[in-house]
Amino acid sequence: MENTSAMKIRSAPFLHIGLAVAAVLVSAQAHAADWFVDTAGADTNTGRAISSPLRTIQVAVNAAGPGDTIHLRGGTWREPVTFTRAGTAAAPIVLAAYGSETPILKGSVEVAGWVPGPTAGVWKKTGWTINSQQVLCDGLPLAQIGVPSAYYSGPASDGTTMIMPVGTGVADLVPGSFCYVGAEQAIYLRLADSSDPNARLVEVSTLRRILFMDTSAAFIVVRGLSFRHSSTAAFQQGGAAIELADNCILDRCDVQFCDFAGVAMGYQRTGSQVVNCVVSNHGNSGIGASGTRNFAIRGCTITDNNYRRFNTGWHAGGIKATANAWGVIERCTISRNRGVGAWFDYAASGNAIIVRANRFEGNFSNAAGIMFEASSNGLLVNNLVIDNDRRGIYVSASDNVNVWHNAVVGTRTQTAIDVSGMPRAGKSLRNIEVANNIVAGNLCQDDLMMVKENGTDIVDLRCDHNLFYRSSGPVSLWWGLDGRGGWSGTRYTSVSAWQTAFGARNSRQADPRFAAGGFIPMAGSPAIDAGILCVGVSSDHAGNARTAGPACDIGAYEQQQQVASGTTGGTTTSGSSTGGTTSSIATSGSGSAVSEGGTPTKAGGCGLGSGLALLALACALGLKNAVSWVRVD
Repeated sequence: MENTSAMKIRSAPFLHIGLAVAAVLVSAQAHAADWFVDTAGADTNTGRAISSPLRTIQVAVNAAGPGDTIHLRGGTWREPVTFTRAGTAAAPIVLAAYGSETPILKGSVEVAGWVPGPTAGVWKKTGWTINSQQVLCDGLPLAQIGVPSAYYSGPASDGTTMIMPVGTGVADLVPGSFCYVGAEQAIYLRLADSSDPNARLVEVSTLRRILFMDTSAAFIVVRGLSFRHSSTAAFQQGGAAIELADNCILDRCDVQFCDFAGVAMGYQRTGSQVVNCVVSNHGNSGIGASGTRNFAIRGCTITDNNYRRFNTGWHAGGIKATANAWGVIERCTISRNRGVGAWFDYAASGNAIIVRANRFEGNFSNAAGIMFEASSNGLLVNNLVIDNDRRGIYVSASDNVNVWHNAVVGTRTQTAIDVSGMPRAGKSLRNIEVANNIVAGNLCQDDLMMVKENGTDIVDLRCDHNLFYRSSGPVSLWWGLDGRGGWSGTRYTSVSAWQTAFGARNSRQADPRFAAGGFIPMAGSPAIDAGILCVGVSSDHAGNARTAGPACDIGAYEQQQQVASGTTGGTTTSGSSTGGTTSSIATSGSGSAVSEGGTPTKAGGCGLGSGLALLALACALGLKNAVSWVRVD
């Protein structure tokens, strides 16, 4: 029989704390305010009712506190917005579109009053003191002539050329271009049809940033807004039109056509998130993360970046994470970027970097789908890596990287999966596993490139349980010495020959038999039940259970028709093996779990509404017996 007296003793604190928490939450809701901003409003209004809106976003931002929501009506704002105040985990400050309306924040101004220039079709605007990085006609950017700014006039700190300017000045203007002449304080342009710009919508970028969250800002949610245009490169090297701060979320926003990067996750900030956003058509890259800890980029469309043609070997493409940044990129479409799709460069904090269930397609210009360079503790899993230029997946001079369950198809020029990049000063290539990948239909020189171990800085490289196929001829699997050995190696034209040399035995060479129009293996595919169980991988690219038969499938998808057979296997939710063979590598690093709607937390930790959060609140209220309540099962 249960000890009811003990239950009473333990439940009393629960009741007291529950009531106290409820009272606090009700109080917080009572004090939360709604603010309204409208292009037809006035800053002399209260802003507290839709009938009395403010005109300026910054006025509302300065007034809002934890739990408040700022509602933006549809319209266009041309003002910089800076957050200097913080919300809380339970009561963030929210800046959001009102209902289904579409507010647009632009870092540009409309410009008229153009006068004829020195030659036919060329027009100029004088009295212009800003080295504007963008001129747009009817929403589309003109090409820039000359060096963008002093910040890009020479090589980067590592000696890399950042951009090769086109032309030098007014004499080099061609249809669809512009240039800034500082000595004259004038902008010159020539439209694509050489027509009069006064008859068109011409916008010129002026702002360093559109939205900035400074070091005192935290727990800000920005939802449903559109952002356009910036002049970041006139003020600094790098940077972005939007910069996030600790535990801030950009949710369902549309960020396009800014001059350098669209979004920065926040320099040395923690827990920032970009969720279900479009981040496309930027001058250099979509999203940057420099030193950002535990970031999350989820469900985003990141396409067509680097329209200004910055050097892709320096910094350009879809996403670039540097300076020991770490976090999660998952369920994104990252395509058609001029540069690498997702690039981790010197991201070696020792924390887990997860690139999971994304689609990398058509990234080009000496690029790659995924590049993991001089970094560590990476899990590249369940990705579709399709039709990328130069490389599909590149692991270069990095440690503790698992390349699992990817489909790498249609790679052009060099290598589908490349594990090399040595030698590199101060770096090594250790503990790398390439398993359960389908590498098929590639057009590049090699389907696989792996350097040989040397017992010192290249050790523990494993490659097995992969499926290779080319319909147009033999496969090409390269194995040899790194740069210190002159890249001397052998190309094997069959998987069996490769395995004999390398010491593997479970890879296959056969048509993966993808279903029409996709990358799911059909019934009878040699990928089915041919994989090795990878600890911690419980689902496939589509979110289905990873093991639907006696063993997991090779590739990004698990063939689900086998569920009806009643045969099960795979890994438990804790990552322990329940059947079949298990990969020798567990997920590297200290894992993290990031909630799309809240604060990032360590895997296995308590969430926002958990006992620890309530315990902290209880302690703040001075309540007793909190510990005994939190420990009740």
